[in-house]
Amino acid sequence: MICPNHKDQERIISQSVGVCSECLRNGVQSIAFHTHSSIRRRDHLVPVLPADGNIICGDCGNHCKMNEGEIGFCHNRIATEKGVVERYPGRAVVSWYFDPLPTNCVADWVCRVTKEREWGIGQKRLKNLAVFYGSCNSDCLFCQNASYRTMMAHGKPLMTPRELANAADEFTTCVCFFGGDPSASSKHSLETSVLLNEDRLVRVCYETNGNISKKWLGRIAEVIETTGGTFKFDLKAVTPQIYKAITGVDNTVVLSNFKELAISRRDREGEFLVASVLLIPGYIDIPEVRTVCSFIAECDPTIPTVLLGFYPHHAMRDLPRTSTSHAKAALETAKGEGLSNVRIGNIGLLGQDMYGFD
Repeated sequence: MICPNHKDQERIISQSVGVCSECLRNGVQSIAFHTHSSIRRRDHLVPVLPADGNIICGDCGNHCKMNEGEIGFCHNRIATEKGVVERYPGRAVVSWYFDPLPTNCVADWVCRVTKEREWGIGQKRLKNLAVFYGSCNSDCLFCQNASYRTMMAHGKPLMTPRELANAADEFTTCVCFFGGDPSASSKHSLETSVLLNEDRLVRVCYETNGNISKKWLGRIAEVIETTGGTFKFDLKAVTPQIYKAITGVDNTVVLSNFKELAISRRDREGEFLVASVLLIPGYIDIPEVRTVCSFIAECDPTIPTVLLGFYPHHAMRDLPRTSTSHAKAALETAKGEGLSNVRIGNIGLLGQDMYGFD
């Protein structure tokens, strides 16, 4: 589909947004808000971010403003006359599985486990405990793990931190919290991390949108750094209009958190913070790649950054895969902005479709 405002340039768009990245940058109204709310209603989720109440939730970066009886955007909390409380006290909507090492990870080229080739003990293969949270505080139209939405709507399966930690065995060397997104279940993930590290070292990694409350950010960073894990931020976009169109929420807290972590760890040993950027055709074009990479470079140009190929999912199935030419141009742009540790990830997903990305 071609942007109705840029037919002469043949700028591709997703029907879910209705306009291209250039339109969004220029403040042209899109249909993205309607798309987000209508799909969430279909999926039995809170349709829009609560914003008109006087009961404020501080558990993630959205800071939902709810009226009494309203459920938060993440579905984990509810507003009561006594304040915001957990809907599932002491538990979280979560599932898990084991990944044998080396596993597919956006930070694999800087991961200490992978670099040190700590893959087995004798004949036994070491494993990663992959923890999938069934909740999210974003609503990405391109989500590649949309099964979390069913978990979120139904509120199951539920597990306590102890039950989740008990899933690990003697060959579990690391844990990765993702989803959905762990930023909507920060307390639960932290308690699980502590339990996993009671008797031995289990490296803790987060793969997140970064929309984390300040009250949890420092504690999460500490456990990741102490155990030698990585904090993987999917920055998605920096331009506010683009970010909100494709995710449904604001990115102010995300950028603030990333900058804070980057600057505070400039003198790090090894890698701690990793950035990923999904090259969505029609939206994360070269101007946006330049904006994102400029932001990363201003924070710390040595931060490992991976440019990921997009595969059509969820509400953006009408877009092509990221082309090889788009990915290569993005890589050169990232280097041109001063990033010294940047690469193209999941090369096998790249396609050959011809579309504009300049």
